[in-house]
Amino acid sequence: MSGTSILRSLQLVEQDHVHIKDTSHVEKVLRNLVADGSQKLRVISDFDQTLSRYAYNGVRCPMSHDVIAESSLLPEATREKVRKIVDYYYPKEISLTIPMHEKVQLMVDYWTQIHDIFLANNLNKGGISATVRSSNVHLRDGCDTFMSTLNKHDIPLLVFSAGLGDIIHEIFTKHNLVFPNCHVVSNFMQFDSDGKLVGFHDPLIHIFNKNKSVMRDDSYFTDQPERTNIILVGDSLGDLQMADGVPNVQNVLRIGYLNAHLERLEKFTESFDIVLVEDESMDVLNSILNKIFGSSTGQ
Repeated sequence: MSGTSILRSLQLVEQDHVHIKDTSHVEKVLRNLVADGSQKLRVISDFDQTLSRYAYNGVRCPMSHDVIAESSLLPEATREKVRKIVDYYYPKEISLTIPMHEKVQLMVDYWTQIHDIFLANNLNKGGISATVRSSNVHLRDGCDTFMSTLNKHDIPLLVFSAGLGDIIHEIFTKHNLVFPNCHVVSNFMQFDSDGKLVGFHDPLIHIFNKNKSVMRDDSYFTDQPERTNIILVGDSLGDLQMADGVPNVQNVLRIGYLNAHLERLEKFTESFDIVLVEDESMDVLNSILNKIFGSSTGQ
């Protein structure tokens, strides 16, 4: 391999929205990922506001819980109740001063209250599916390329989400992005024989427990043990633990989307290797994948 900087060849250092605190470390990790090629790679990604967009044409896009919470499936008075819950808990979720042990309990309370509201409103599977199909969820520009490229090269993709797995599956189906290499770990609903929502599968997954401890099937981590290189993608500091549990990790490239509340930039650049500020595309991810797969062509 030539001595040309991979960062420079990808033109990452020249882009104002791309923030890298330790360029030498990122260059080293990228060189290792490229040298090892596709055979050693796996990818772990969040869904909400990571694979999906934060905003579209200046309008905030719904997350997977929002697809139900902001829809006509709930009465207006109930939607207002949900908004008040979100307004109370979300600032605590992104707070840089609340200790983590306090945040964890707050997030359990947050998710539980939202799920309890869903359970109390006679939701059914057909209505939820129809609502997803007509929703304003948009995937990031290039997400289809990202997912189809990983599938083409047989790269295991773990979508690790504190959202609603049923909604995520519906969105992937809507966009023809259901692939055998993709496994979703998330909060999945339970329906009775009539299609009525009657519960949620345990364990509860929230933003700060996304790791091996909540995986009922950890085969993604244990299968193909030769895949010791990881690209991890998220939009929250809680996403940084998504790879915890992968054995014998050699290289991890952590890419973070900072969609809003830019006062968190310093903390993000300390925690993620590459931070993408207000970027609604997957161009950086796709350029990195192209570099890796280009290196493994013909191997």
